[in-house]
Amino acid sequence: MLYLIFAIITSTAIFVIFKLFQRYRIDLVQAIAVNYIAAAALGFFIDRDNYHFNTLLQQEWMPFAIIIGILFIFTFQLFAFSSQTAGVAITAISTKISVVIPVLVGVLIYTNETLSIFKIIGLVLAIVSFLLVFQNNKNMKINPRFMLLPITLFLANGFNDTIMTYSQRNHAGESTIVFISCVFLTSMIIGIIWVLIRYILYKEKILIRNINAGVILGIFNFLSTYYFFKGVDKIESAVFFPVLNTGIVSLSALTGVFFFKEKFNLINWIGIVTAIVTIILIAIS
Repeated sequence: MLYLIFAIITSTAIFVIFKLFQRYRIDLVQAIAVNYIAAAALGFFIDRDNYHFNTLLQQEWMPFAIIIGILFIFTFQLFAFSSQTAGVAITAISTKISVVIPVLVGVLIYTNETLSIFKIIGLVLAIVSFLLVFQNNKNMKINPRFMLLPITLFLANGFNDTIMTYSQRNHAGESTIVFISCVFLTSMIIGIIWVLIRYILYKEKILIRNINAGVILGIFNFLSTYYFFKGVDKIESAVFFPVLNTGIVSLSALTGVFFFKEKFNLINWIGIVTAIVTIILIAIS
């Protein structure tokens, strides 16, 4: 359970970091590219005695690491574009309700996972809490022309969670850190190519503040991913994913209220309470 708690805390820290990026005018593209460099380097350094670079491509889990690394970049960019076009709230909701995909796949694939009545109620309440927390008249304006974006994001995010769970339970095993490092290495290569293309086309300067911000983000990104992998390996999907997502939503929302002076209406607060009840209900199930 500690892995789950740490996954919630470190994932929430990433949301806080992105919030600070806006305040300090950090270029997201540059910071994200550096973030993957820092995360990959940290992982390879921590696990430096347990692998050899010349044998990494021979690992059976390498194709999964490459796929996840590509999805990391793809889903993030899709999230950013969907937020700007389809709407912030509907985009956030689509990423959170994607929790149903790994939960249902987990029940179908793994014989030790079952859906009790309490877990089903908890899953439904988790989705309800997401809808309530993100309910905001200003942000809920939806552009129907771009509705395919949040739908694609829902599927991509759910598939990514599912393949990460499968990889950890069936392939990565004791090689979790180096596996994660290879995931970030894949994302890093794509991110660097992206930054270089922007530099060549638009002559954008690479600033030291973006590099520093990317390093900080990379440390927390590595930690949140590590705790995710370790947690999903120990806790069944029907418990892990609803609690993880409701925990992140609740803690992120409360952080926004108390540290960034964001405004919450009554419905939002009902969503927070619902999320807390969901966590308790799933935990006791």
